Amino acid sequence: MTARLRRHWRLAIDLTLYSTLVTLYALSGTVISVPLAAGQLVPLVWRRVAPGTVLAVISAATAAHSLLGMGRAVGYLPVSLAMYTAATHRSPAVRWGMCGAAAVLVTVTGAIRRGPVEGGLLAAVALIVTWLAGVERGEHLRERAEHDRERAEHDRERAEHDRERAEHDRERAERRLVEREAETARARERLARRLHDSLAHTMTVMLVQGEALRATARLAPDDRRRLDTVLGAGRDALAEVRLALAEEHRRDDAATLEERLTALREAGLSVQEGLAEALTVLPVAVRQVVYRLTAEAATNALRHDGPGTTLRASVKDTALRLTTHRPPGAKPPRRAGGGGRYGLRSLETDALAAGGTLTYGPTADGWQVTAEFPAVHAGG
Repeated sequence: MTARLRRHWRLAIDLTLYSTLVTLYALSGTVISVPLAAGQLVPLVWRRVAPGTVLAVISAATAAHSLLGMGRAVGYLPVSLAMYTAATHRSPAVRWGMCGAAAVLVTVTGAIRRGPVEGGLLAAVALIVTWLAGVERGEHLRERAEHDRERAEHDRERAEHDRERAEHDRERAERRLVEREAETARARERLARRLHDSLAHTMTVMLVQGEALRATARLAPDDRRRLDTVLGAGRDALAEVRLALAEEHRRDDAATLEERLTALREAGLSVQEGLAEALTVLPVAVRQVVYRLTAEAATNALRHDGPGTTLRASVKDTALRLTTHRPPGAKPPRRAGGGGRYGLRSLETDALAAGGTLTYGPTADGWQVTAEFPAVHAGG
């Protein structure tokens, strides 16, 4: 809106100047030659587009018109306007060379026609003052443009800083979520162990004692039926406890990973079916790290490369390689710099603790993560 108003304002100023000059030329008797007067006035329309060329044409027409007898000072107004515009130009050739040549030409012809003082000196003073005003205006415009450029650069850097800070905060929140999930998993594992060590053990002792009582004691038929009912209920309860513990263990590992991969598939990530089950060939000692690593790599692939990204896994002995491929035509994303990848760094620490190594980095069309556990393999 501001640029549009500025253009309209500039057009109104130009129309006013042109109409004023034409009127002055027509009423003051300045015109000696109509073609030369047109040469002084018409090129002003393009003075902002080609200031050097316009100044050359108008100064030549003004000099010729002056030699033919143009006796009015108003005849120098077109060359003054052209001089002012050319003096604001960025190019030194226009600002100094063209303006200097035009000033010399008009000054000499004015001196020839009207004398060195009333013709030459007057024209020189008028054009020099006009040129100085134009130079000052040009410097002001360039300083303002530089200021606007620096401000735009500052805004861009600030936006980039805000984006990086938001990315950092998001990754920190994700890291906290991963840590919270890991702590929850550890708490469930402690609870499962406690249940196994207390409830399941106690129920097992009760069943053993009940079976011994049934085998050694003389019981009436009704009492034996009651004892069989108690023993059956105990066996069922023990089976349910063990089943619940087994389901909880599976949910923490393969089932949880499969649920996450299913959600990512629905969001647009292409993941091979049965990936979680394929990872069960790896040693139990590293399976928890591998499950977390696969979930992290899959989440990063969708977040950074978007829907349509493909995730492929290669399992060999105790090594896992996860490779992502961007959709055809997709541009490489701007991944986080040195302050990012908290999930992978945390997993790198876990891999080292499990006796392995973790490497990751970009490929030609995606990202690759490789986990190797030679120590586990060597230890059997």
